[in-house]
Amino acid sequence: MKRFILTFALLLGFAYVASADERPIELSQMPKAAQTFIANNFAGKALLYANVDREILDTDYEVRLEDGTQIEFNGSGQWTKISNKRVGVPQSVIPANIVQYAQKSYPEATILSIERDTRNYEVKLSNGLELVFTLDGKLIGYDD
Repeated sequence: MKRFILTFALLLGFAYVASADERPIELSQMPKAAQTFIANNFAGKALLYANVDREILDTDYEVRLEDGTQIEFNGSGQWTKISNKRVGVPQSVIPANIVQYAQKSYPEATILSIERDTRNYEVKLSNGLELVFTLDGKLIGYDD
């Protein structure tokens, strides 16, 4: 029985790895929400590449722009992570209360990345701090 379970687990693991399909795509092949987000917030920035990563349970998209911005989207086209280590993330895509907190508390720092999930935002600053906010923008913790 143990051998059967081990064999089944290995086969399942191999099937998962084999099912991952990351490949380049055109921007027009991304969900409309992602296309609109890029057009509204990064107009004039040339696209270096766009990838789709299809897995068994989900699909993710990744975009890289000429200015160094990287954007990750979920399968429905909602952004999950935005980063730019050169010039920072545009304030227009960050919730206003998070921008205000960062400017007031760390005026010398730039927001290099913002990541969101179903519970919170994680913001990385140029001074090395990582701030964690609720979805409504209240600071709930630090991580360095």
